[in-house]
Amino acid sequence: MSSETIWKPKKFNYELLMQTRKPLSPLKSTDFHPLKPITVTDSIGVKVSHVASKNEKSVQKTSKNNEIKEDFVDPLTAMSIDPLSAIVMETKKEPKKVEKTEEDSVSLEYDDEYEPWSSRKLAILQKYTTNDRLSVTMTSMSKGESRQGMGRQNQSSSISDKLKDRLGQLDDFEEGGMIEMQNLSQQEFIEKMHQLNETLIQSWNSNQKVKALKIAIQCSKLLGDLSVIQFYPSKFVLVTDLLDTFGGLVFDRILSLCNGMTADSIVPEEVPDTAREICVNWLLKIASIRELLPRIFVEASIIHCNDFLQIGETKSVLNRLTNMTCGIGDPLIAVYVRAYLCRMGVRYAPKFKGHLKTNFYDFLVTYKQIHTHPVQNKMAAQKLDMAVYLDHYIPAVEWILSSLAHKAREATMSEVLEKCRKGGNSLMLLNCCISAFNADYVSSRALALCDLINQQKDDIFPKDRVFQTLAKKVIKSDPPEDDRLPLLNDVWKLLMKIHHPKRYIACAEAWSEFAAKNFTKKEVSTILGDIIKHMLPDRAFEQHYSQLSSVVSNVLQNMKNFSDIFSMDKFLPFLDMFHNETKKVEVCKLVASAFNSIPDSTTSDPIVINGLMYICKVMHDSINALSLDDDKKAASDLISGFILKVTFGKDFEQQLSFFVECRASFYGLDSVLATLVHAVNRLSSQVNKIVKGNHTRKTSAFVRACTAYTFITIPSLQDKQLRLLLYMESGQVALTSQCITQSDAIYKSSISLIMDILTVPDKKGGMSHQNLVGFLSTFLSSLLLVPDNPDQGVLYLLRGFLNVISNTEVNLSMYTQCTIYLKILSMLTAYSQNQYIYHINKVDSNDNLYNSDPKFLEEINTLSCTILDQVLGYLSSPRLSPDKQEQKNQSICATNLFEVIIAHSDLKDDKMQRLAAVVWELANRNGFVETKGMVRILDDLKNKGGEYLRLANSLPLQSRA
Repeated sequence: MSSETIWKPKKFNYELLMQTRKPLSPLKSTDFHPLKPITVTDSIGVKVSHVASKNEKSVQKTSKNNEIKEDFVDPLTAMSIDPLSAIVMETKKEPKKVEKTEEDSVSLEYDDEYEPWSSRKLAILQKYTTNDRLSVTMTSMSKGESRQGMGRQNQSSSISDKLKDRLGQLDDFEEGGMIEMQNLSQQEFIEKMHQLNETLIQSWNSNQKVKALKIAIQCSKLLGDLSVIQFYPSKFVLVTDLLDTFGGLVFDRILSLCNGMTADSIVPEEVPDTAREICVNWLLKIASIRELLPRIFVEASIIHCNDFLQIGETKSVLNRLTNMTCGIGDPLIAVYVRAYLCRMGVRYAPKFKGHLKTNFYDFLVTYKQIHTHPVQNKMAAQKLDMAVYLDHYIPAVEWILSSLAHKAREATMSEVLEKCRKGGNSLMLLNCCISAFNADYVSSRALALCDLINQQKDDIFPKDRVFQTLAKKVIKSDPPEDDRLPLLNDVWKLLMKIHHPKRYIACAEAWSEFAAKNFTKKEVSTILGDIIKHMLPDRAFEQHYSQLSSVVSNVLQNMKNFSDIFSMDKFLPFLDMFHNETKKVEVCKLVASAFNSIPDSTTSDPIVINGLMYICKVMHDSINALSLDDDKKAASDLISGFILKVTFGKDFEQQLSFFVECRASFYGLDSVLATLVHAVNRLSSQVNKIVKGNHTRKTSAFVRACTAYTFITIPSLQDKQLRLLLYMESGQVALTSQCITQSDAIYKSSISLIMDILTVPDKKGGMSHQNLVGFLSTFLSSLLLVPDNPDQGVLYLLRGFLNVISNTEVNLSMYTQCTIYLKILSMLTAYSQNQYIYHINKVDSNDNLYNSDPKFLEEINTLSCTILDQVLGYLSSPRLSPDKQEQKNQSICATNLFEVIIAHSDLKDDKMQRLAAVVWELANRNGFVETKGMVRILDDLKNKGGEYLRLANSLPLQSRA
């Protein structure tokens, strides 16, 4: 028999059981009472006993053995047909049809538009906090646990003893000693609730299900404690989470016995008897809870278990629990009980909405109790005013109303609104109605609701709170166009009379978005000015930076025309209220980000440019040596985005002047300076493209000015590698713009910078081998086009570069140095050509200057021999190093040199033939060269024929193996 089974009915019908019990009045002489000891004997002799009081329990302990042997016939067995048999007979008949009510016929299930409870919990926990000390009162479980221990030790005890023991556990639990944990902080209380939740799950998993029920009952009792009202909504969230866990465990336990049924496909007629027995057992266990509050909460937590018994049973239980809630005296506790019932109804009976309206209307009846002496005394003891006290009703009332109003008829919402209006202290109720009703309904009646709010003479709940809620709805759904301005005027008349900064800015923040969304810069500027007027006295703005930042965000999100934004007289003064540097930088980032996020937009408006220059200057000045790299990057990206969006069309001189101003303002950020260099180079290229290389005196002066700008700006960057890249780009642009003298100076600076970079070890920011070789290859290719300066000698730039590479102070490996030398050899071959393979328009390179002059060619030959000696010296060095990677590098360099010789030398010369053979041997001596690659080279040489074939035949045959 299952450890959870007490009764064994075939089918269960709770209503029929109640009806069957009604005729038992003549049997009162039997002294029947559910709390007195009784024994139920069925056909197999199962006995169930229930102990009522401590005195009776002590009597039982003295005569335990006699009590077990004697069977007491309970009143139910005196009947000709006992209720359980009657239930079996009733359930065998045709299932009872559940009549649809009017609410069912029109109700719709909750969809994605409905805000679930899970999305509200975090906001409640964050809002309703306390610094007061909390307490947790729990009944001692030692007796029940000792009973469980005894039961585990005596496995052979009778079924009757086990059942008596289980019911005795509940008695011990209700009558046991109390354990009270006092002076808990809020965080300690939350941790204790999480601990109880884990204990409940562990108890359930270890088959201590009665202990799990105990925890659920005791936690439910915590919701009857109003000693700290400020924390009550958060306590409700924590406790109901635990109850949801308990309800889920019970439901899953029963569902697991239902032969593959799912939660959405339960058919009561097909539920196995074992699952039905366990379900009835749990319902009866919970029905035996003596106190009203935990009985309602715990039964509501497993309300979906009624689906195992009869179709539509959940609805009748919801209605019954709703009626039972009328017995709860405190209005705050009662409204949260109703909220939990509504939550269970929404979750497990979404098509049934009848109980929602009943719960709310019953709440309206009890709402008047807030003026009674017990409630007033509690408020006085905790030093709460009525507005703060009523604020704790809002989460529960909003939940009930939102559940009721979801896809409801307008007539239903109007009916609810009318009842709220007629009730006393109706501002809080109107606030909840506006928050819960859909935005379309509220916005279409916004002006009427505004008048209704103004007509209320309730001074307990602040009107600005209601207007703040109304603003959220009219923002989400636009009211009629003719009502918008009167609505804003009526609301702002009230706001202007509020002198409390916190209340004022909370409401003004919401309505500023409505104004920015629906009106022009005139109305928005007026609102900003009024906010400044209210925030400046006593420096109130220092306490409300987050709300002020939200106002700025509202304006930026709804006003996309920055000309209108910066032309408002009060916008920049509004930003000046942010005296805290961190907060000011954050709001400036909001403005810059909003401007940059507008796609495909540019501006030449001086008002916008000046305003954004001020914004960007604030961000730039906030960066210092202690700033994080992420902060620098964020500021740089925003400033660069602004710079690139400013364009003056074909007014290139004004564009350059703007870049000069930006350089002076944003000198401390490398990324911004790099953006400026790129922008100026692009500007120079645009001018060169327009004139097609035929510069006039004016355009020539302009491109030289652009080159001078970049030449002056680049040295101010801290990142050397970035400077080197910008030098190379600027040198190429200067050449294409025919600024030969300036390009010559730029390349000189580049070579000096290469020296600085190569003296830096790799771990401190030096360039890797691959990056360095790649960059220098590009640098050499652009250097080919730079004509020699007659005053400096032949190939003076290349000589300077060679001096840098050969300098003993540079941090270059021999492998990297050799690779660069090979690149220079290829470049010297290009220098010796009669005509270079590419040119720049109207720029005479060395091929035109020297025209294959023998002295020039001799100089090239001398440099080539010098470089070749350096390479061969590295390749022919003895293999003293055990480092295999270095040996492999030598083989790679030798192979590359062989390819250079084949590509650029005159192989008709026997000396070059012998040199190629020597290099081939050096490439193969370490055994690191792939055989397939070498074979492919030889095959290519043979296919070319002539001197190439002669060379291939002279190479060692073993190299082809």
